[in-house]
Amino acid sequence: MTRDERENWIANIKNTATFISSEIGEEIIVSTLYKYGARSVKQIASSDFSDVFNELYAIEADLRSG
Repeated sequence: MTRDERENWIANIKNTATFISSEIGEEIIVSTLYKYGARSVKQIASSDFSDVFNELYAIEADLRSG
């Protein structure tokens, strides 16, 4: 994974996390990161980026659908 790809994953996860946090708080973000052994988005293993993003994106989609 290139540095640019890593930064894109981080940006996408942060954007999704920001939306979720603004709607329902940070607890779900913290628990999702913890599930993958990370305390911050930058600590997520490269191999887990897609799983973390997919999990958070599903939550965001549910929140947006109302």
